[in-house]
Amino acid sequence: MALNPTLLPALRSRVGDWVFYVTTLSFGDVAKLIKAPDEVHERKALADWIQREAIESHAEGIAKYIVNTPQRFLGSLIVGVYDGAPDWRPLDIKIRDDEITADQQQNVEGRLGFLHLNGEEKLFAIDGQHRVAGIKLALKANYGKVDFASDYVSAIFVAHNASTTEGKERTRRLFTTVNKRAKVIAKAANIALDEDNGFAIVTRRLIDSHWLFEDQRKHILYQSSGAIPAGDETSMTSVVGLFEIVKDLYFGKKSLDQERPEESLLDQHLTLCVEFFDSIITLVPELQQVLVQKQGKPGDFRTPERNHLLFRPAGQRVFARAAQLLVSRGKSMHEAVTTLSTANMWLQDSHWHYILWEPVTQTMITGKTVIAEAQLLALAGQDPRNKSSAARLASLLASKTAI
Repeated sequence: MALNPTLLPALRSRVGDWVFYVTTLSFGDVAKLIKAPDEVHERKALADWIQREAIESHAEGIAKYIVNTPQRFLGSLIVGVYDGAPDWRPLDIKIRDDEITADQQQNVEGRLGFLHLNGEEKLFAIDGQHRVAGIKLALKANYGKVDFASDYVSAIFVAHNASTTEGKERTRRLFTTVNKRAKVIAKAANIALDEDNGFAIVTRRLIDSHWLFEDQRKHILYQSSGAIPAGDETSMTSVVGLFEIVKDLYFGKKSLDQERPEESLLDQHLTLCVEFFDSIITLVPELQQVLVQKQGKPGDFRTPERNHLLFRPAGQRVFARAAQLLVSRGKSMHEAVTTLSTANMWLQDSHWHYILWEPVTQTMITGKTVIAEAQLLALAGQDPRNKSSAARLASLLASKTAI
């Protein structure tokens, strides 16, 4: 449904290569006009996850603050605008020559005016998601029946081009740049939006491009932790777990998470990650059975009786680390996965007791990744990463024997 036309008093300004407009919005306008950022990513599930991570976590606290605090004050919102035809209309300001200098007149001209929204625009908060959600919740619940719908909050409007990849990247970078300066962003939100962390970029591109992560398959879980909850039968990993795998597979000399890498490096690492997933799906019979032949569910391989390493996020990281090591030693990804797939990967077997699987409590062990990697390499007939990991594995195996 189209929105009604809106006319807002505004100040036009510029910083860097961003042109922006400073205005004010009533709480009622905020609730009516500002929507979720659902067009920043290709996969709808990823966009929905961003909404939860970036917005919902603190909404109730802000709503209570609005309702219960007469001296309430909220910082400016930064609002992205896409679609429609927002139109800037400057005011023609005439001031007597004896009241203003020529430089002052030039500084004012073209900067004060009105921002006209024709009703077709879509607005979303680049910064201030918590405040927007809190305002909406306060208006909806109105805990104390307080009249604050006519309260105003300042807003900064910036143009967003949702029709191009570059436009989406530009907006995501603005989101993380603004929020990094304001507070520490949750790891999950960083993965979803950071345009300078190469691992986050590759993770999103992998989700957007690989068939394994298509929404309808439900093989990736959008949540803030890397673990898969008990009872989840369809997920293979979580977005946080996938991010860790993407990092584990990297062995280049230049870090990918300090500043935005060159596109060639991003493409190269994405290709390697795709090769990894294509290889394990092709070469590991249990993955082939579930993911390609669709015989059974991932959850079938996360039981005490049938407990497969590659259906556990912790095990996937171990396998990815070992594959990365073999690739760094000269093998292709296909050869590395072929070699590792010869190992016994059933966690219920004694090879993995007290390494990745606790046989008494029948729970996963997640704090022994280095030792688990050494064990997987040993079971595949390969040398460990270094003497330290070999020694740690030997010590643990000796203690198992003594039990």
